[in-house]
Amino acid sequence: MSASLQAAHADTLLRLHYVYVALTSLWLYDYILCIPDAVRFIVGSRRGLGTFLYLTCGHLPFAFVSLNMLLVFQPDAPLHLCHSYDMANIYVGLLTMFCAECIFILRAYAVWERERWIGVFAIISIIAYLVPIIVCMQEFDSSVIGECRILSPFGSLDTKTSSQVYVVYCLLVVAELQILLFLLYRAVKGHGSWGINNRLIRGLLQHNLLYCGCSFGFSLSVVLTTIFLPFPVARMVAESQVVVQTILVTRMHRDFWRSDRASCGICTDISLTTWMAATPDII
Repeated sequence: MSASLQAAHADTLLRLHYVYVALTSLWLYDYILCIPDAVRFIVGSRRGLGTFLYLTCGHLPFAFVSLNMLLVFQPDAPLHLCHSYDMANIYVGLLTMFCAECIFILRAYAVWERERWIGVFAIISIIAYLVPIIVCMQEFDSSVIGECRILSPFGSLDTKTSSQVYVVYCLLVVAELQILLFLLYRAVKGHGSWGINNRLIRGLLQHNLLYCGCSFGFSLSVVLTTIFLPFPVARMVAESQVVVQTILVTRMHRDFWRSDRASCGICTDISLTTWMAATPDII
């Protein structure tokens, strides 16, 4: 490798490291800033599956960003150790995104008043999306053995490996769109028009629209950067997606909980607790 290429390699690697450090700082800043709200939510909320998923989304990023920092601050780590950190980081990120999606699935399930066929359909959909994603991740893992992508800023993927990335992010967007449409259909059907008077249902729809739009933007960016730029850039965008969407979903969950508490004492049909008496322990 020539001296100029080595200098360019080192400069690009340093810039990537800046981004990972900034991403870790962003998540830690948000976590510390939201500790009072998080404590109030944990103390005052019902103990249910939604709370468990919230806690998982709120704390799994500790492992996610820690694995990134291990890679950044141990550039001379053995290749097998680097690869282990790399793949552990990918699977922790996948688990974090899965828990975030499950929060929105539970919301849609609650809005449908826990109808059995919706629950069965949701389980089938989760399996239908999760199985090909895991298969693609396994194939991706086997295709990059012997390389450490985060420490190779000029690396690129072959056509087969790139197609696995496309499949994963396309499935993610389709899954989120499906959740949004199910919630939207039930909200419109329950109120007979697009003029939804229930403030909490409007809030749920706004949350889903924002989350789905954010996911679509990030997923499209991952696909485009995989096509036109070195893969470590796409990897950086993908990891930014995990951190940003985790921050979004935890903030949205606490905001929804506060809105529901504020509505419970009002004698109108705007409290989710009143509107869905059959769903006390879901969200």
